[in-house]
Amino acid sequence: MAQNGHMTKHTLKPWITAQNKALAGGIKSLSLDELLQIVSAPHRLAQSRPALEFEYSQLKELNQFSIGEFSQQYQIGIELACKLAASLEIGTRYWSQPVQRGQLLNDPQQVSSWLRTQLRDRTREVFACLFLDNRHRLICYQELFEGSLDCAEVYPRVVLQNALRHQAAAIFLVHNHPSGHPEPSASDHALTTRLKQALQLVDIRVLDHFIVADNQITSFAERGWL
Repeated sequence: MAQNGHMTKHTLKPWITAQNKALAGGIKSLSLDELLQIVSAPHRLAQSRPALEFEYSQLKELNQFSIGEFSQQYQIGIELACKLAASLEIGTRYWSQPVQRGQLLNDPQQVSSWLRTQLRDRTREVFACLFLDNRHRLICYQELFEGSLDCAEVYPRVVLQNALRHQAAAIFLVHNHPSGHPEPSASDHALTTRLKQALQLVDIRVLDHFIVADNQITSFAERGWL
C-alpha cells in the first residue's frame, strides 16, 4: 500500500519480462530489442557454469531444446541459458539477412560467413551458387542441387545453363558437408575443376568454392586450389 492509500503496481524490469516471454514462447518469439535487453542484463555468474566452457556443438543444441531443457541438460541457471540463447539468436538474425541483388561481394570473409549461416544446419548435402555481374555485384543466390547426407549429384551443364540465364560474369560455388568434416574429397576437387573449365569456355570466372561443415568453412581460393 502506498503512502497516499493507492496501490502501487509492481513493474518487472524489461529484461525479466523478456526472459519470461522467451521461456514461454521460445527465443525466436522475441524482438531484437527484447533480445538486447536479455544480453545486456546483469548476471550472477557464480551460480552457473562459465559460458566459455561450452563448445559450439553444445550451443547448437539451443536450437533443438527449450531454454529450460538446455538449462537442465548442462546444469546452468535459467539466466545464463537465456543469455546464451539470446546471443546466438542475434547472431543468427544478423547473418541470415538475405544478401541483396546488386550488393557488392568483394569481401571473402563476408561471403563465407553468410554462406555458413545458410548451410551449416542443413541435414542433406546442398550445392548452391552466388551469381555475380562483372563488377562482382550479386545477381542472385540459388540452390541448384540437394542430395543425401554425404553426397549430391551436381551436373555442370545445369550450373552453366543457370549462369548463362542470369548473365553472370563470375560465380561463387558452395556446398555443405553435413558430416561436419570440412576437407574436400577427391570428387569435390574433380567437380571444381570440371566446373571451372566449363565456365571458362563462356568467360565466367569461378572466384571460389566454399565447403561449409558445421561452423567451419574451407575456401578453395585460400588454399590455392583455383
